[in-house]
Amino acid sequence: MKLIALALTCIALSLVVISCTETAPPANNTAPTSAASPAKPTDELAAARANYQKHCESCHAEKGEGGLVKVDNKQIKVPSLKSDHVMKQPDDKLLKTITGGEEEMPAFKDKMSAEEINQMVRFIRKEFQGK
Repeated sequence: MKLIALALTCIALSLVVISCTETAPPANNTAPTSAASPAKPTDELAAARANYQKHCESCHAEKGEGGLVKVDNKQIKVPSLKSDHVMKQPDDKLLKTITGGEEEMPAFKDKMSAEEINQMVRFIRKEFQGK
């Protein structure tokens, strides 16, 4: 009987020692916050997106598909910005086309700056061509 009492006492003492040496979990499991929250990623092509909506969307459509469009009472076929023809053009050719115009497409050199036209090429490549 003394042996059982001694064994139970040892077990109880062990449990007390173990529970006293465990570290308590933090009271608040959320990560500490800094005074300034991290900046949200910016849309580096936001200006080009706005210029596309302003200058290009009426002919090339919202998603760059192009199609038949009536301009100055004339029906024209506007190329898709996703077509192989446009995708295979080097950037400098696309820049030249946007800047100076081509066939029925008007020139945009007086409506957008050179930097805005460069951004437009990047926007077309990324948004419509996945490049």
